[in-house]
Amino acid sequence: MQNSDIKNNFEEEESDFNLKGFLFGYLRYWYIYALALIISFSCAYFYNWYSKPVYAISTKILIKDDKSTSVGTQELLKDLDVYNVSKNVDDEIAVLKSRKILKQTLLKLEVDVLYFLIGNVKKSQVYTNSPFKIECDSLNFYAYNNLFFIKIINENKFELMFNIEQTNESYKKEHSFGEKIHLTAGTFVLNKRAHFDELLFNDESYQKRNFRIKFNHINNNILFYKAKLNIVQPSSNSSVIALNVEDQVPQRGIDFLNTLVQVYLKNDILEKNKIASSTAVFIQNQLETISSELKSIENQRQDFKISKGITDVSSESEMVLNYVNIKDKELSNFNLKLSFINYLQEYVKENNSIADIAPSSLGVDDPLLISLISKITDLEIEKQQIELEKKGENPSLASVNQRIEYVRKKILQNIESIKDGLITSKEETKRALAVLEGELRSIPKTERQLVSIEREYRVKESLYLYLLQKEAETSLALAASVSDNRIIEEATSLPYPIRPIPNKSYSLAFLLSLLLPTGFLFIKEQLNDTVRDLKTIERTTKIPILGIVGLSKEKSTLVVSENPKSLIAESFRSIRTNLKYFSSDFEQKVILITSSVGSEGKTYTSINLSSIIAASGKKTVLLGLDLRKPKIVGDFNISNDKGISSFLIGTETIDQITQKSVVENLDIIPSGPIPPNPSELIMNKKMDELIELLKKQYDTIIIDSPPIGLVTDALLLNKYADSLIFVVRQNVTKKDHLSSVDKLYKEEKLINASVLFNAAKSGGIGYGYGYGYGYGHGYYDESEKKNLFNRIFKKS
Repeated sequence: MQNSDIKNNFEEEESDFNLKGFLFGYLRYWYIYALALIISFSCAYFYNWYSKPVYAISTKILIKDDKSTSVGTQELLKDLDVYNVSKNVDDEIAVLKSRKILKQTLLKLEVDVLYFLIGNVKKSQVYTNSPFKIECDSLNFYAYNNLFFIKIINENKFELMFNIEQTNESYKKEHSFGEKIHLTAGTFVLNKRAHFDELLFNDESYQKRNFRIKFNHINNNILFYKAKLNIVQPSSNSSVIALNVEDQVPQRGIDFLNTLVQVYLKNDILEKNKIASSTAVFIQNQLETISSELKSIENQRQDFKISKGITDVSSESEMVLNYVNIKDKELSNFNLKLSFINYLQEYVKENNSIADIAPSSLGVDDPLLISLISKITDLEIEKQQIELEKKGENPSLASVNQRIEYVRKKILQNIESIKDGLITSKEETKRALAVLEGELRSIPKTERQLVSIEREYRVKESLYLYLLQKEAETSLALAASVSDNRIIEEATSLPYPIRPIPNKSYSLAFLLSLLLPTGFLFIKEQLNDTVRDLKTIERTTKIPILGIVGLSKEKSTLVVSENPKSLIAESFRSIRTNLKYFSSDFEQKVILITSSVGSEGKTYTSINLSSIIAASGKKTVLLGLDLRKPKIVGDFNISNDKGISSFLIGTETIDQITQKSVVENLDIIPSGPIPPNPSELIMNKKMDELIELLKKQYDTIIIDSPPIGLVTDALLLNKYADSLIFVVRQNVTKKDHLSSVDKLYKEEKLINASVLFNAAKSGGIGYGYGYGYGYGHGYYDESEKKNLFNRIFKKS
């Protein structure tokens, strides 16, 4: 085939598409769409009513950047596109979703017990709006795996019911509010809340008194809220994060987010205070020791002065004492630093967190030590991040641990070096002090003893004052400590639920009410292998179409004779006219009517076509040559005792088997008794004799033959026919059967064949066939009252 031919065929197929017919083809099933619309809208209404509404709750907090890097360094890293705020934000998101923070949060909320108000159809959560509160002393496995039911009887009593599946224990008993209940599932108390309305529950007609109780274990709650909590960073250039949860009870979601943020901020402050707290512990221990020693020396000095009658030392001794005091302070500072260095050394050796130590707070300001502690602090934060995100063995975690151990060894080496330096400086101070002590020996003995006591007192006093100053500084740091992070927006809930959304549900219901029936009908049509309309006939076969007969609602088969002005009668008149174009000689005409299988209207067509031809004045005879399954005798109410089979076996003559009908000019020759060999009888020479005799007596011979798709009788009778009418019934005749007949037609085994489309509904006629194929201009009595809707369908 040439490209032009293909293009022409394609354009022809495209032009055959009838949008109007396509749409009305589906609109024929309007009742299915109406039913689908009712069902879908009912389901949407029930879904909107029954589904528990879910609300979206959100809050926002600001995560400030790390201050460990100097401002200049941060600016430099930003210029190099290395500095990334989100790294810190990601760490804080992991902290917010950690078990530690969630556990502290949930322990502050009433989520360990869920309260459900039981209605006639559905249950609803009431959270803290329940009229009572359960306070648990102890619960065991059974409590968390079974449901409990509470029915409030009056202001003082309630009924407790439950079934423990594991032990098949059933319980139903009345208790009083405030009574401690001891059960196998645990021990708890039901206390009335402040908003418990005694008047309502004392009223027997009040219905809202039945509740279902569910106990939740803290571990299950942590997992549940961890999965439900959604934390996002709205912008990569911002350190603001949004915390979102969805909850059936808006207030519970608000309480959860607000409490979570408060716990997070409090923990952030505690983390910042770890260094100051650790230093405060060391200072407090030193103060307790020195305070005790200072009191002892003060008492000794007072006693010595009283016993010796001395009020104070001389000016010369005072000057020497001042020099000695300066060196004593230096020696005390070295001792304090050595004490702290020893404390730090033991602390590191025990593998404690070095991030909790600040050497500079006690004057140990070695740059290398501070740098190493800063480095190991970063590594420990990195380790915590990995442990929060991933569980089990992890190569990254092993690498971090190795680096921490390496830096820890470096810190110990540096501490040892600092310690050696302090010991050297201490020894130098001791030598200088020894010189001053030599000068003190020249002082009189009694005064020298007082100077010695005074010297020790001043050393301890100086150290005590120094530690008091450090303690005050540390306390001030603890008191003034605030979180760098802050709340931007308090937790709020949307005023409307995010699901179900009524408008969305109804829109979806409407869409489904269109799509589902359309899909069903489309699949049904695709699976339908029967002839549905004229276009199907035209695509399947090249046999010309003789006409169309609409679907008759009449109970009688004799439609043409009983209702000559009907639409059906007019259709057969058009067919009678069209038959002239299938034969040049209509005076002596034999018309063979057949179909592919039974129930396609072959006999119906034979009866009414013969009646309409007889009504035109033509002497017509109808032959019932379906010898296997005769039908026309029942329609004309005639006897089948003798007929064509009788003639073919030679027992009767034509006159004896011919019967008059109620239609003028129409005679009937029934099939007669059913023979055992119909095909052999038709092949008998008597059949030739019968046709020839009838041609001499009648103008038109109509043969009602057996279905051509089931037996060979129709093909045997085809040689007698001047025209063959193949009856195709809408939604009954198979496309394959029509294709088989088309094959016979192409092989020229069927003479002057044509197709009659029978029992066609208006939707299957096809556009443009109204006048040419059966619905012409004739005057007929319409059985339906035509309105605008009917006219549209008729034209489609």
